[in-house]
Amino acid sequence: MNRQRWTRYFAALLVVIGISFVIYRIAVPGQTKEEIPVVQNESVEEESSPMPETAEVVYAYEAQDLANTLKGPHTNIADCAPCSGGKQVGGLFEGGSVQFNGVEVPEAGDYVVTIHYISGDPRSFYVGVNGGESEKYDLPAVAKDDWESVGTYDVAVKLNAGSNVLLFSDGDWYSPNLDRIVLKKAPSVTEGQNPRTVWGDSGNIGEQVSAQEYGSIKVVQHTNGLTIDNGAYQILYNTSNGLAAYSWNGRIIAKGVYSSFKQDDKLLNSYEYDAHQLLRDGIAPVEDGHGKGIKLTIRNEKEGLPSFDQHYYIYEKIGYFVTEEEVSGNEPLSSNYMAPVVLDTEGGVDIGQYEDNRVLIVPFDNDAFARFASKTINTSLNTERNISSEVTAVFDNVSRNGLIMGSVSHDTWKTGIHWSGSDDRLNKLQVYGGFTSKSVTYDTLEHGKISGTTLRSPQVFVGFYNDYRDGMEEYGRANAAVAPPLSFGSNIPKGVPVGWNSWGAYAEHLSYDKMIDVSNFFHKHIQNSSFNNEGNIYINMDSFWDNLTHEQIKDVVSTIHKNGQKAGSYHTPFVYWGKNFLQEVEGTNGKYTYGDIALKDSEGKIVPYQMGIALDPTHPGTKMKIDHDIAKFKADGFEFLKLDFLTHATLEGEHYNKNAQTGIQAYNEGMAYLLEQLDGTMFISASIAPIFPSQYAHSRRISCDIDGSIGTTEYQLNSLTYGWWQNGTIYPYTDPDYMTLEKGETFEGSQTRVNAAVISGTVYFSSDDVNKPESQKLMKQLLTNPRINELAVKGKAFRTVEGNTGAAASDTYVLEDNGTYYLAVFNFSKDGAEKTVDLARAGISGNYKISDMWTNKPVQDEAGKLKLSLAGRESKLYQITF
Repeated sequence: MNRQRWTRYFAALLVVIGISFVIYRIAVPGQTKEEIPVVQNESVEEESSPMPETAEVVYAYEAQDLANTLKGPHTNIADCAPCSGGKQVGGLFEGGSVQFNGVEVPEAGDYVVTIHYISGDPRSFYVGVNGGESEKYDLPAVAKDDWESVGTYDVAVKLNAGSNVLLFSDGDWYSPNLDRIVLKKAPSVTEGQNPRTVWGDSGNIGEQVSAQEYGSIKVVQHTNGLTIDNGAYQILYNTSNGLAAYSWNGRIIAKGVYSSFKQDDKLLNSYEYDAHQLLRDGIAPVEDGHGKGIKLTIRNEKEGLPSFDQHYYIYEKIGYFVTEEEVSGNEPLSSNYMAPVVLDTEGGVDIGQYEDNRVLIVPFDNDAFARFASKTINTSLNTERNISSEVTAVFDNVSRNGLIMGSVSHDTWKTGIHWSGSDDRLNKLQVYGGFTSKSVTYDTLEHGKISGTTLRSPQVFVGFYNDYRDGMEEYGRANAAVAPPLSFGSNIPKGVPVGWNSWGAYAEHLSYDKMIDVSNFFHKHIQNSSFNNEGNIYINMDSFWDNLTHEQIKDVVSTIHKNGQKAGSYHTPFVYWGKNFLQEVEGTNGKYTYGDIALKDSEGKIVPYQMGIALDPTHPGTKMKIDHDIAKFKADGFEFLKLDFLTHATLEGEHYNKNAQTGIQAYNEGMAYLLEQLDGTMFISASIAPIFPSQYAHSRRISCDIDGSIGTTEYQLNSLTYGWWQNGTIYPYTDPDYMTLEKGETFEGSQTRVNAAVISGTVYFSSDDVNKPESQKLMKQLLTNPRINELAVKGKAFRTVEGNTGAAASDTYVLEDNGTYYLAVFNFSKDGAEKTVDLARAGISGNYKISDMWTNKPVQDEAGKLKLSLAGRESKLYQITF
C-alpha cells in the first residue's frame, strides 16, 4: 500500500472511531439526553472517498430521570439490574404514567421510538405526543412470566424540531415497567422500494383503441391497457406492467394495485408475469345479489407458471365493485395465501383528505375482550399486530371520506388486511385470504391450504364513500347479498327478543327454585309494564342449566309457558369442557370418545385453545352429539338457543372431512348441520362467535361478556362504535349482552347500562337476582319505561358521531328513524363531566324539538349545541322531532 493511500485510509479510520465513541451531552433543564451517532457501515474501500457514510443519530432518555413527570397511585422507581441505568419505572396501573419532558430532536418529521420495557405478560402503553391524542400499542410479553428481562418494541411518532413531550400512560389498566426510550429518524418510505411496484407514470396507457358499452358500464381499450367505468368509479389497468388504479369522482384513491398468491410456499405476483391481457371472451354479463353488470377477466401468463386471472365484477349504479383472483394449472396446486388486492408504492392509498386519517382494525371474533380500534394511518412499525379481520375502512374522521375494503365471501378463507402508512396515506396494503394469528384468530397452526387444479381467493368489496359509515353499512348489505341473514321459522317471533338471562344473576349457582322465582317475578311485576315485544318475553337459562334435573327443567319450562313467557337455553356444540378423552360422546352409543372427535393437527395432537377442547365440526361423532343435544332442547320445549364458543369450530387443523381444508370450511359444515337439526324451531343467538360467516344466527353478541359496570359498558360500546354496521345487514339484531343493573354501582350507572343496550341493536335482556330487594327496585324503575322500551324494540343500532376514539368507545351516538332522530351521550368516567354535542355534526339541523326520553321533559339547545353536565357514569337519551 503506498504512503498516500495509507494516509487516506488512516484518516478515515480515525473519523470512524471518533464518531463511534463520541457522546454528546446536551443540557436540558433537569434532564440529560444521550445523542449517540451510530455508523451504519464502517468498512472503507481503498479506492473510495475517505469520508465514511453518514452516521445515524439516536437519542436516549431514561424513564427514571428526575426531569420526567411520574403520575399514578402506584408509580415508582425500582432497581433493575438489566436496565440501562440500573433502574425502571413500575407500578403503571390504575392511572399511572411517565411523561418525558424536553425530548429534543434537530428537525421535524417521523421518528422511530424504541421502547425498552419489562413485562412477563402482554400489556399496553398509550403513547401521546405533545399533548395530542394518545395511541394504544399492545406490547407482547418479553417472555412469559419473566419480569427480569428487557425487551424492545418500536412505535412511530411525528415530532417537532426542538423540544417535545412524550407521554406513556396505562389507560387505567396495566402497562409494562419502563426502562428507557431511544429515538431515531424514521427511514424514508421509498427506502427498499421495489421499482416494479412503483406507480410512477403507469396511468399512461396510450391511445384509445376501442370502446364498448354494457348498459351504463363502459369498457375502453387502449394500446397499453384499459379502463372500466360505471359512472361512479373507474378502474384503470396497465397491461404493460400489470398495475391498476381505482378512481372515484375523477380522483385516484388507490394506485399500483396488483394481486399475489403462494404456490405452496413460493410467492407469485401478477406484475411479475410476462403478459397481462383482457381475455377475448373476458367480458360476460352477470346478475346476482349485488345487482346487474359485467364480469371482466384479465389474464396474466408466464411460461412455466399457473394461469393467473384477475376478475372484476362491475355493477350498474352501485358505488362499489368486487374483485377476486383465480389460479389454474394442469397439475394440482396448493395455497394458503391468495391476495386479490395488494399495493406497495408510496401514497398507494390517498383519500384526498388529511385532517385525521384513520384505519379501522376489526377483530375476528368477540372473545377475550377483543376491541375494535381506529388507528392513525401513520403507522409503519409492528404492522403485523394491526391486521384487520375481513374488512377495514381507511378514512378521514373530519370529512368522513373513506375507502372500504373487505371480503364478501366466507366459505373458505379467513381474510386479513395488512397495511402500513405514513404522511396520511397508505404505502403498503394486502387484502388476503389466509390470515391466522394466535392473538386474533386464536390459531396455533397456519391457515389450511386449499388444493386443486383451480384455486379461488376470497371475493373483495372495494368502495369509496363520502361518509365511511355509509360505506360500512353498504359493505354489510353486500355480504347479505351473498349470504342472506338467517330467516325466521314460522313459530319464531321476528321482533327484538326481550327477556331475562340467568348468567349475570346466578352464573354457576343456577337452580330450580331461582328459575321459578324469576318467571313468577317477571310475570307479576315486569312483563305487563311494557317490557315485552308484542307480548313476547323470554326467560332463559344460561350455562349450568344442567344443575337442574331433567324433570326440573321440564317443570321450569312448563311454569315459564304458564306465565305467558318463552323458554330459552344454552349450548356449546363444538367444545368439550372435560379432561377425560376416553369419555364416550353422548348420542354416539359408545362409538366415539371425546378423544376421537377432538380437533387435531397433522401429527394427531390435540389443537390447543385458551379454554375448552375444540371439537372437529366435520366429525360424525360431533354431528351425532348435535343430533342428541338438539333433540333434547326441542323435546323440552325451548324456543330460544344461545350458542356459545363457536370460534372453536373455526380453528385450523386436520379435519375428518378431508374436503374441509380450512377452518372456515369446517365451520360452515358444522353450523349448517346444526341449523338443519334445529329446523327453524328456535331463535338462534350466537354469543362468542366470529363476525363471519354470519348466516347461521338471528343475532350475534357484539362484544364479549358485560358485567354491568361502567368499564364493561364502555368496552361494549367500543364494539358498537365500530361494529354497528352488522345490525340489520348481516344479522337481524346485534346483542349487547345482558343488563345486570345491580352491578351498575350507582343508579346512573345502572341506567347507563340500559341506555347502552337500547342503542345497540338489540337483544334486550335483563339479568338480575330477583330475590334481592335492590335488584327488584332497579328492575321496576329501569325496565318499565314505555318510551325507552319502544325505542329498544325498534332493533336498530345507533351509529357513532366520531370515529377517532382509538380503541375506546365513542361517547355520542345517533339514529335517524323515519325522520325522527335519537341521540345518546355517555360519561364513562366515575367523576362528573361537561359535554357539548354539535347537533349539526350529528346530522341534526332545522326546526326541531328535543326531549329527554326518560323524563319526557323538553331540553333546550344553545345555537345548535347541546351542553350537558353529566354525573359520574351518567348518560342521556334524547328524541329529536321536527
